[in-house]
Order: sequence, then C-alpha cells, then structure tokens
Amino acid sequence: MSAPLAASVAVGDRSNLSHGASRFRIGIVGCGPRGLYCLQSLSDELRRNRCVRSLSIDIFEPSEFPGAGNVYASCQPHYLKMNFAAKHINAWADLGESGAERLDFVGWLKQRYGTSVDPNGFAPRAVVGEYLHDCYRKVYAELEEFAQVTLHGCRVSRVDRRVRRWVVQTDRLEAEYDELVLTVGHEGWRTPQPSQEQTKVEFIPAFPIRKNLSVESIRPGETVAIRGYGLTWIDVTLALTTERSGAFIVTGDNWRYLPSGCEPRRIIPFSRSGRPMLAKPNESLFPQPAALDAIWERGRDAIDALQLPIHRCDRGSEFWQILTQSAAAAVNHFRDRSFGTSTEVQNWFDDWCRGTMKPATSLAAMRRSFRVATGREVPDVGWAMGAAWRNLYPAIVRQVSYGGLAADQWKTFWHIAAEMERIAFGPPADNVGRMLALIDAGIVDLRFLTSELQIDSSRRAGTCTIGNGIDTVAVDRCVDAVLPSPLQLHSAGPLQGLLEARTIRRLHGSEGIEVDRLGRPVTEKGRVVDVLSIIGRSTEGCVLGNDTLSRTLHDQPQRWAAEVATKIQNRKENE
Repeated sequence: MSAPLAASVAVGDRSNLSHGASRFRIGIVGCGPRGLYCLQSLSDELRRNRCVRSLSIDIFEPSEFPGAGNVYASCQPHYLKMNFAAKHINAWADLGESGAERLDFVGWLKQRYGTSVDPNGFAPRAVVGEYLHDCYRKVYAELEEFAQVTLHGCRVSRVDRRVRRWVVQTDRLEAEYDELVLTVGHEGWRTPQPSQEQTKVEFIPAFPIRKNLSVESIRPGETVAIRGYGLTWIDVTLALTTERSGAFIVTGDNWRYLPSGCEPRRIIPFSRSGRPMLAKPNESLFPQPAALDAIWERGRDAIDALQLPIHRCDRGSEFWQILTQSAAAAVNHFRDRSFGTSTEVQNWFDDWCRGTMKPATSLAAMRRSFRVATGREVPDVGWAMGAAWRNLYPAIVRQVSYGGLAADQWKTFWHIAAEMERIAFGPPADNVGRMLALIDAGIVDLRFLTSELQIDSSRRAGTCTIGNGIDTVAVDRCVDAVLPSPLQLHSAGPLQGLLEARTIRRLHGSEGIEVDRLGRPVTEKGRVVDVLSIIGRSTEGCVLGNDTLSRTLHDQPQRWAAEVATKIQNRKENE
C-alpha cells in the first residue's frame, strides 16, 4: 500500500477531523488532473516562499488513482486513447529546483520503460493516468516537507460556510478549512438526464467500460444501439470489438477488421445531428509546414486585439472573419492554383451545419478526414477549419473567458464551439480508421444516424426498435455514450448545494459557474467569495476550454497557489 493511500485509511474512520488551532488548513476536494495541478503549484509556492509554519493539507479523492481520477484511471483498457498528442502532456508548470525529477510525459515514458514514444502519437489514457498518478506521488512527497498531508478516499457531499472557514462533510468526517478549492471534474461517472421518451428505454451507461459492457451485459450476436456519435461512441464500439478479441490490421492505406465472433451482430450509433468527429492529424504522418506558424500567430494576435467584451461572433463579425481568413490562408498553402477565400471557408461551414447530415455524407466526411490526417490526401477546408480553431484557441480562451463575450452572444458562440469540437478536437486518425473498418465489415451500421428509438411493446420490457423510414431494426441493448455537460452538476454534489444556497451563481449567458481569475466564485449579489475556489470543468463558459491536460492554457492553479502561499506567509509574520 502506498504511503498516501495508507494515510487515507488511517484517518478515514474518524467522525470529526480536528487540527491544531495554529495550523493553516487547506482542503482539496477532487484530485484528478486539476487537483494535481493545484497541489503542484502550491508545492512550488511554498518552497519559493519558504513557508515552514504549521500547515495541513487534506485531499479528498474517491477514485483509486489520485492525480488521474476516473477519466485517466490506469486500470482501464489500453485501446481507450487520448486525442491530445503525447508531446503536449506535462503535469509540471515549471521544472522548479528538482528538474531532473519533473519529467514531461514523453521523458517519463523513456525513463520508466526505457522506450521512446512518438511525441506526435496518441497514448492510451491508462498510461497517461499512470504518469499523472506518479506525478501526484512526487508532489505529495514534496508537500510533506512543509505540511501534514492526508488523502481521504471518500466523496464530499456538502460544503458550508462557517464564519471565516469552510466546512467539508463526507459520510465519514467533518472538517474546517482556512482555504478550500473544489476541483471535482466530472463528479464521478454519470449519465445526463434523459428526455421523457428516453426514460422508457433501458440505457446501459458507457462507463466504467469493462464492467458495464461485458459479455454478460451485452451478449455476442445482439444488436446494440448507441446514443451519441462522438469520442465516447468510439470508446464503446472498441469495447464491443477489440475488448472481445477482434483484431484490426492495416492493409495498404486502410484498416481492416477481423471479427472474433464475440462482438455484437450490429452496432448502430444515433445522434441529433448525424455529424461525425473528424480525424485529428498525426503530425508524424502529416507534418505541419513551418510556414503555417506565421498564419496562426497573426490570427492569435488579431483575436487578442479585439475590443472586449466581444459584442458579435456571428458570420459577419470580426471574430469570425479572423477565423475564416486564417483557415483560408492555411489551405492555400497546399494549393497550386485554386486560391481559397474566407467566403469559401464560410460556405463549407454553412454546408456542414445545414440540417441533419445524411449517413452517406457523414461517412464521406470521415473517410476524407482520415486520409488528410494521415497524409494521404491534400488538406482541404475541413482540415483548415480544424487547424485554425486549434491554433487560435489559446487566444480565444484568453479573450472569451471571464466575461469577455457579451451575454447575448453565448448562444451563437456555443453553436460554433460545438461544431468546432467535432471538426478540430476529434479522435486520433487511427481510431477513425478502425471505425471505417467496422463500417466496411458491416458491424457498424450508419443508416439510422439521425433516427430515434421507439419502444417495442411486443417484446420484453425496455426493448425497442430504430427506423429510418425505409428499414426498421429491432434493438436488443441500448448504450448511453453521451456524458453530462459541464453545466449538469451532480444533484448530490457540493457544487449543486452551493448553487441552491445561492452562495455561488452562474455567469449570465454562458451559464458556467462564475469565478474570478483566482477561481473565487461570485455570489447571487455579485460579491466574491473568499477562501473558496472552484477550478475546472464546472466553470466552463466563464472559463473556456477546461477539458484539457494543458498546463499552458489556464493559470488559475498557479494564481490560487500564489495567493494561498502569501496568506500563509502573512499569518506567520503576524504571529
């Protein structure tokens, strides 16, 4: 048993957790990657300020792998891949004084396993989770030089204000803190609230994937409908094929699937739009020319120069023109004669968004994106739009976050962002190749992409059919591959309780939890709440782009840690 986990067991049964009166007490609720980043930044600040006063840090994380959380748990199957290149993964904001011990993901893999990895490749989430958990253990050891550190392997159900402190409640203990930060991420594996019609259907949640999608839950030869057509759909489909000893091989330019006989007879994805997620390029197969860097830099500078708040982001706005002009300039780099314009880019986007997408159109978009992403075809406008959004995104985050977008523009922005999620932040090209192989093998059936399930009262309770006006298919099992949005809080979690008590509020327009640049939430009356911070996914909209492992896109953990270290130092000087 690891030392941090042993500490958790040692205190886990106490009904009340008390500290010495002179201790400065810090609570971290949720310790996935964002909680890890807060701890790592705090460790740096404590060392920098030589804070050696009496200090205690309590970490509340119910998952087995602190630092990784559920999403990056190292026990999950290795076919579940990142869509964030290995070279970008680094848990450390800076090297600090112990740079030799602070390795990025690529360096850690080489040290741990003695093998090199393609920095442009997409690693298994489980291996990334192993790295994050190892970083957590290092940070834990660093913090023990300054503080009494304890991990509690339990879920926090409620937090309340008590004079100048915050009280944390779990089913095991109650404790008070001088500083409390909530980094609860997805708040555990949950499914979104289904529609009234969907409540009549028995959906199997996608996660935890091995438990929920076993051969006992979904038997070989059954027909499975999957709600959702994004990254989780791919995870579920691989669990129903690769996990069951099906094999993918590369033949020429394409992937081919060799069935094991244990997979479902048919896998049917369905969604509201029918639009797929396009393949994310592997830069080892499709190197990005250095000339593009100047295009992206000009685009970011133009976004940064926009006057705030941004009052328009529709197709006639300066914001949108910057994006489409950047995409046009990028695609022109690969063309000999036909020069694209921002109008051509806009027309492509209009066609992409127009109504629901037909199965044949969706499949063609997937095939083309796969070939472009693997360097087999010349880049097109779809690639250029995705590349422009990815490369201008840091500037978009800087400008739009913290009220940088007018409240009445959020509906338009969310529409753009949802489509760009499909175009820019899709799966690794290899996984798109695998899905194409399953389609070619007749296992994945796209004919019902925008259809709806219908209850079949002639069969057992909870069973249904799906039809497209021409064909109707009986469905044996339904899987929910749609995760709750950041706006859908856990009904029994601490954030929902704070909202109901009007201790915090949502930012008008975006509806994310409103916070300042230190993560301090804002009350219904517009006052900043002190000694409490909320950092990460639940603030989406107030802070843009939280679902990332990037340490460079946001600096809230560093800002929070710097303020806390200053408080500790000031208290020490006043004693």
